[in-house]
Amino acid sequence: MKLEDFLTLPLHHQQEQLWFRGSVLANRYEDASIFLLYALDVFYVELQYDAIGSKLLRLSAFTSTEPLAPYLPLLPDDLLAELG
Repeated sequence: MKLEDFLTLPLHHQQEQLWFRGSVLANRYEDASIFLLYALDVFYVELQYDAIGSKLLRLSAFTSTEPLAPYLPLLPDDLLAELG
């Protein structure tokens, strides 16, 4: 699946794609939010959840490696080598 195709899906279908086809790469915590980073085919998706209300706040999909910066200390060495 291409990023453009993913972005045209309704939110609930995007979430299904992540749950059934995505790979969780890392999670992190910031204030009252939980962030989950997924890899899906040739792009990444970050979900931001309200940790207290268990509610999805934001879904961001991207191909750039710049948004991965907060996750770099959490990623395994072999994946970091692939990102180059």
